[in-house]
Amino acid sequence: MIWALALALQASASGVQAPADQAIVVNGAQGCGPPFAKAYIAPMGEPFRTDGFTDPMKAWFDRADSDHDGKVTLAEFRADSDRFFSTLDVDKSGEIDPEEMAHYENVVAPEIKLYQRGQDKRPRTREQKHQAKAAARRRADYEAPYGAGVWSSLNIPQPIVAADTDLNRGVSRLELDQAAVRRWPLLDTQGLGYLTYVTLAKSPAQMDIDACRLGEDKGRR
Repeated sequence: MIWALALALQASASGVQAPADQAIVVNGAQGCGPPFAKAYIAPMGEPFRTDGFTDPMKAWFDRADSDHDGKVTLAEFRADSDRFFSTLDVDKSGEIDPEEMAHYENVVAPEIKLYQRGQDKRPRTREQKHQAKAAARRRADYEAPYGAGVWSSLNIPQPIVAADTDLNRGVSRLELDQAAVRRWPLLDTQGLGYLTYVTLAKSPAQMDIDACRLGEDKGRR
């Protein structure tokens, strides 16, 4: 109850109000926070952020769904990727160069930076140290989510750099488009030919919140 009051005061101070229909859900999951992760990194690297009471993944989906039919096709996915390329290619050279890449990592989407403070909890017990070492090994093999993978539907630590297939330290419009085509089957796992909000994989950050809320719900039964 105290947590819920503090959350309400914080929201009021920031000018952000939780929707009325979310109140019961939030109060029923003390300790888990709002129902949604506050950030989502779209599959092609664009960050979306909210107050936690609306889903940032839905914000990306609705933008990519240009005809608003509830489905994102490959054509719409590629068009959305191309739009984002244009925002990163500040000098309009046709390539995201190292300077623009640094701006992306440090300003546009700082959530993706590897080894940043707070991404790993400091291990204290022997079991926590064992788990931390195991997690580090999984990251080294790109098994565990890291960087943008924590906030995205795909485990790709740096979505823009990953498109640099010729390894020239720059990403062209064509390279990012080709990356979109390669990533499509990883998203459309059912082979439907389109994505829906329901079938789109949640980010690990969102799954952690969902698991927490489920655990607290079970604990009250």
